[in-house]
Amino acid sequence: MRRVAFLENAFSIGYSMPLNGLFTASFSLPANDPKVKECKSLYFVELYDERERVELFRIVPNTATRSNNGQTVTYQCEHVLATLLDDVMFLYHTIGNLGVYTANVLTYILSKQTTERWQLGAIDFHRQFEYNWENENLLSALFSVPKPFDEEYQWSYDTTSYPWKINLMEPSQGVDVYIRYGTNMQGITKTVDPTGLCTRMYGLGYGEGVNQLTFSEINGGIPYVEDAAAQEKYGIVSRIFADTRFQFAETLKARCVTLLNQLKEPRVTYSTSASEISQLNGQKIYKFVSGANVRVLDAEMGEDFIARIVKVSKNDLRGAPGDVQLEIANRGQDLSGTIADLANRQRISEVYAQGATNLDSHDFADNCDPLHPAVLRLYIPEETARINKVRLSYKSEAFRSYERAIEAAPAVTSGPSSTTTTASGGATTSGPSSVTTTGVSGGQTGLSTTGGGVWNIGSGTTNDMVSFQPNHDHGIDYGTQLQTVGGGSVTWVPSGGHRHILDHHDHQYATLDHSHGMDHTHSIAPHTHGMDHTHQIPSHTHDIEYGIFEGPTPSSVSLDVDGNNTTLTGTSVDDFDIIPFLSKDTSGKVLRGWHEIKITPNSLGRIVSSVNIQLFVQSRGGGDY
Repeated sequence: MRRVAFLENAFSIGYSMPLNGLFTASFSLPANDPKVKECKSLYFVELYDERERVELFRIVPNTATRSNNGQTVTYQCEHVLATLLDDVMFLYHTIGNLGVYTANVLTYILSKQTTERWQLGAIDFHRQFEYNWENENLLSALFSVPKPFDEEYQWSYDTTSYPWKINLMEPSQGVDVYIRYGTNMQGITKTVDPTGLCTRMYGLGYGEGVNQLTFSEINGGIPYVEDAAAQEKYGIVSRIFADTRFQFAETLKARCVTLLNQLKEPRVTYSTSASEISQLNGQKIYKFVSGANVRVLDAEMGEDFIARIVKVSKNDLRGAPGDVQLEIANRGQDLSGTIADLANRQRISEVYAQGATNLDSHDFADNCDPLHPAVLRLYIPEETARINKVRLSYKSEAFRSYERAIEAAPAVTSGPSSTTTTASGGATTSGPSSVTTTGVSGGQTGLSTTGGGVWNIGSGTTNDMVSFQPNHDHGIDYGTQLQTVGGGSVTWVPSGGHRHILDHHDHQYATLDHSHGMDHTHSIAPHTHGMDHTHQIPSHTHDIEYGIFEGPTPSSVSLDVDGNNTTLTGTSVDDFDIIPFLSKDTSGKVLRGWHEIKITPNSLGRIVSSVNIQLFVQSRGGGDY
């Protein structure tokens, strides 16, 4: 900002000042002018129209030309706003949304200057849009801020002091200047161009294919905005606005509404040659500036309208200082201009990180029971721009183990012990009994009530013999006791039974066929039994048996997703959509981060499951590992 020269020999001085565009200027110098050496690239040039200061520019290309009139050097200049082209927003930047207003966003952009040449001035807008830039220069970022506005805006600058100031203003809605045929109008050309007409506008933002951003989710499911009144006049004329710089549906829709308002009527432009007589009469109503509303009156052409000046140009400030060329239009920029604007930014869009559609699969298998459900955790990255599908499949199987038996067991010794029967143990059993034998000769045991036999008692000597007559009854009175030599005796009892008492002798006897009836009684006194015993298991080992061993299989399961029960009870399911059950934010979007799927069986068993996710992930975030 140090003055180095006055260019008093400059000629062919001109400028062009488009509304909300970058101003340009040009001038020439004789090649032999000593001031040429001061006109270096990127040096600043302050331009005057007579005594009125126009603006501040900087020198960019210069061209040396030789002609019959001698050598000249022509310089092209751009407004010093272009200094913002020298700084960039490296990598990815996000700012805005609720609580962050337009002034905050503009201040953030200007804070990225390496040399602070520009400061924020007056701001008439207080919007809360969110913006994203990646590897963008500061001027492009600055100009993108009001693009989503649904009303007119105008950039203005104050370069009379340093640092310079930039303002974002609402343009005047009243009539600022006049053009009248026969007063200050030299000529007028009217052009009506319906080629850019649009009555229905579709919007596409960040992404690609089915994952490209639309605003249908905030527009009743409709991916376009339209104007019914314009459709009544011109029918449905559809256009698609696609700009990957837009990453939020609200911002994209606002931009499409603004464009539709501009394009719903044919573009009418007037190219006018006028005389700027304000320099003569000092009246501001004849001073032309970009952004001013002008009333055009031409009775012969039947024109009487109000439109905005979208461009002011002068070609020769010294040779024809009063001649001015105006471009007046019912809108600032047509669709072709918008497309051209996008094309100019292609060098930036090419380095924008877009992203790609990804397929992510999570597999899980584990044993479980009613107290220990199968739990599968899955992660959705924060960089996910859109989730297309989340599908779950599972089936229940038999509980599974892979070995059985223990490895080793120690020695075990136990005892003594005692077992006692009941204290009243013992019993008496009584009742008649009958034993029938067959009589045989000598040495055979037999009893008979009929005679005809010899009964040998003792060792078989004659002294031990008792003889009976054959074939007759014994005739022995009951109660008679026979004494034997050996000290024994036989006593006949009245009941017909008998009892033998034999002490210290042997018997050999023979009887004829007969039978005996016997009554007898057995008595066992109460008693106990005591037993002492000892068990000993020596130290030993068991080998593990390896294999796959299956147990029970659940007959039903319950499925919970992020704590939300799905009411499913079947033991298997294929391709089940779990998006309705995933946890979501206040806008209804699935939360990024960790999610939990819980499958609980009604018995011991095994669950095998798989989750498949289709999502669109931005290629940003994370580290470089």
